Amino acid sequence: MRFPAPAACLAPLFLGACVSAHATMLGPNQGYAPVPEEEVRVFLAGDDVPATCERMAIINTSGDAEMTNESQMIRAAKRRAGRIGANAIQLRSTREPSTGTRIASAIIPGVTADRKGQMLAFHCDAAQQTAGLLRTVRGFLGLAD
Repeated sequence: MRFPAPAACLAPLFLGACVSAHATMLGPNQGYAPVPEEEVRVFLAGDDVPATCERMAIINTSGDAEMTNESQMIRAAKRRAGRIGANAIQLRSTREPSTGTRIASAIIPGVTADRKGQMLAFHCDAAQQTAGLLRTVRGFLGLAD
């Protein structure tokens, strides 16, 4: 079977641009409903995650450093988190391949130069978050409960 020359040239770009995301559950599956990717909130590494959020999983992402970017890694993590019912992730670390690994991947078949990321997935109860926010505002304003 022959492919047209443009399709044969573009296929590796689309196949190589893939980011994989795997979740390691930190406890029993709570059976939360899936959450759409766009509704999964993102916390940065230094952000305080609200106390009402329950840790659910560690999400590890990886993708070819030449074909992917951090935005794609975050989107893949949000998709994976949403599938397990998490509605928030916290970025923990991103590791770029070394220069030596990048050179080796260009020369030696089978050697990959992957960007890797690690995130924590959380399920945050919206009702508890709202109640906590209201308590904080009332306290700030000096109003009693």
